[in-house]
Amino acid sequence: MCPVVELLLEGIERARSQNGRIVFLGAGAEDVLGWSTFFAEAERVAAWLQGARGIGPQRRVVVLALPSRAMVTAVVAVWMAGGSVTCAPTPARTIDLPTYAEQTRERVAALDADLVLLGTPYETLRDALAGGGAKVEDLADVVAARPSGVWERPALTAASLAVAQFTSGTTADPKIVQVSHGNLAANIWGIRERARHEEVHGRLLTWLPLSHDMGLIGALAVHLTCGRCDLIVGSPADYLASPSSWMANAATYRATVLVGPASAYAMAGRLLAVGPRLDLSSVRVALCGGERIEPEAIERFLDAAARHGFDREAFLPAYGLAEATLAVTMPSAPGLRVDEIDADPLTRRQVAVPVPVAEPGRASVRRLARLGPPMPGMQVRVVDPKTRLSCPDRTVGEVHVSGTSVTAGYLEPNRAGPRQRDHDAHEASGFGQLGAGWLATGDLGYLADGELVVCGRAKDLIIIGGRNVHPEEIEQAATRVPGVRPGNVVAYATIRTPGTSTEAVVVAVEARPGHDEDTIRGGVAEAVLASVGVRPVQVHVLPPGSIPKTPSGKLQRAQAATMFGSV
Repeated sequence: MCPVVELLLEGIERARSQNGRIVFLGAGAEDVLGWSTFFAEAERVAAWLQGARGIGPQRRVVVLALPSRAMVTAVVAVWMAGGSVTCAPTPARTIDLPTYAEQTRERVAALDADLVLLGTPYETLRDALAGGGAKVEDLADVVAARPSGVWERPALTAASLAVAQFTSGTTADPKIVQVSHGNLAANIWGIRERARHEEVHGRLLTWLPLSHDMGLIGALAVHLTCGRCDLIVGSPADYLASPSSWMANAATYRATVLVGPASAYAMAGRLLAVGPRLDLSSVRVALCGGERIEPEAIERFLDAAARHGFDREAFLPAYGLAEATLAVTMPSAPGLRVDEIDADPLTRRQVAVPVPVAEPGRASVRRLARLGPPMPGMQVRVVDPKTRLSCPDRTVGEVHVSGTSVTAGYLEPNRAGPRQRDHDAHEASGFGQLGAGWLATGDLGYLADGELVVCGRAKDLIIIGGRNVHPEEIEQAATRVPGVRPGNVVAYATIRTPGTSTEAVVVAVEARPGHDEDTIRGGVAEAVLASVGVRPVQVHVLPPGSIPKTPSGKLQRAQAATMFGSV
């Protein structure tokens, strides 16, 4: 059970007297502050927010900017003032600026925010957001403002709203998850316990956007309550401009903890395999979550990183979702562990039968990452979606979660209050409350010896001839074809014959420059047939940047089906 844990402001009060630092990376420079100095700045801004803008409990503030000293200071200041914070998502790569401006205006209106803080590089959106009725302030001006009074510690409880988090919107429109201070405190405590935080005091390096729960909570909030660790903050824009900078900075700053999605580790593996020698021997934990973990891609990263002194056992996969604050499961000890199962009974009977050690070369093997047991304070079960009965061990069903970190509900637009999930909401959104505190995630998976293994999303499942085919299997096969950009493949279902329920598969891939499209198209079709036993009815070969993804980099399969169709 999760013990009574300190709330965020109690943790900050303790951490501000410690000797750790927060370091902001910039273009050829760094900005270094001790935690005591940083928290003093945040307290000054919090006093201004309280006195000049009335920010306190039940007030909602949106921050739209790239991670920087000003943005992080503002986020912490909102919490210290007693308000809830929403870090607005940055643009997805396939979204034009006018569309993004309208989406952001709608998000701010749905949240009914009391204040929007606008920083670099989004200052041009001021008129669009203000035109929607929002009170908009320049982030730089707010951080520089001098308060007329002193900071007053707000009266917060475990039920007070800490974060209003937009979901990623991979299978539906984004929703607003309410994360209470009790949820936040419980998840921070669970992460620190499971990730052995007290054993790994050192330096965490992050470039993740704060609009993503892994950046806001897994990187920032966890370290706000420590004070003994250094937090090194980079920008996602700098990472995207130069992906090699992640591991280069890890070596330069002797990072002990890394955090990132599986696609970033896959990219790092490709770069480390051909790049200059680095010293990554300081890394003791490499936390990975936020999207499906592809074992082969991670193994390539581990192989490439090993020649740079990286300890293979430092890799730590995790499973989580915004509705559970962040983390749900995590292995008790680091290291990638893979469940190798027979693909045929998995697709036909939804049973995960382990492949004997003597048969590792079988073509029908599916390899899935083991994501560990539930975090402290959390529970996980797998149920049959039709009967709602618990599944036996190694039988695929829908993943349900419960515990101290799970949200009480989504926030209704325009401050109508929290919406409790019911079965109808579950059918509409893929996430629902099923009684006794259990919530359905919309993810399919199974339990093996108490550890969670995730197979895919229920809404993405493709049914062909009575077989349940997960799009991840198809995408993994297509990724192996020369010329295909790893991490930029999407598979989805289409109806082969109008008026029937028979589904077929369409695959869209991004091609590397200089590769023949027809060769890639044929190679993908053959690879998918050989690996999954299904021939795609269509393979779209696209230029880089075409596959739709959320701002946090997750594939949007439903959007891809709308954009590319079946022919």
